[in-house]
Amino acid sequence: MPYPYRALYRFIYRQRPLLLLLAGGAAVTFNLSAEAKPPPTLAAANFAFKDTSGEIKDQTAEHARRLHALNEAVRHGLAQNGKIKTVLLTCQNDTCNAAEPGLEVLAAEAKKAGASHLLFGEVHKMSTLVGWIKYAMVDLSQSAAVCERTLSYRGDNDQAWQHAARFAVRDIESNCIDRG
Repeated sequence: MPYPYRALYRFIYRQRPLLLLLAGGAAVTFNLSAEAKPPPTLAAANFAFKDTSGEIKDQTAEHARRLHALNEAVRHGLAQNGKIKTVLLTCQNDTCNAAEPGLEVLAAEAKKAGASHLLFGEVHKMSTLVGWIKYAMVDLSQSAAVCERTLSYRGDNDQAWQHAARFAVRDIESNCIDRG
């Protein structure tokens, strides 16, 4: 098919039910008594941090500040998604992550907060140029992972970490929330 028509065909395909209704005059009934499934409730734990870069300069304070900003950006970004409801964990402090106090405690905290799902992860700085964000989302009722991903990013500065946070939110939305 010639390129200019692809968008038109996609539009028509997506609007097919409405077009069939308008064109055919078919009677359509809706089951209004069926209850809509409530959106999942997500508790996002802080991401842990691991630095295996071996750099001599002590960047502990910088990394703690960047990690805090990344955690806030991820929670804020996910809270903007209309397909989920987010709740805060009561342990929402610097050590409220999978490493400390651990997944069992986080899962219990998430359930106590009313969450059906728990998101946790780790930022791993391999070098000044390469970092990873690893995350997993768990369905608490089944104690099973909904998704697990590893994303890489480049750079070790505020801009790189914030870009990584925004990318992680989009990735979580498309690979975990939209599928679940």
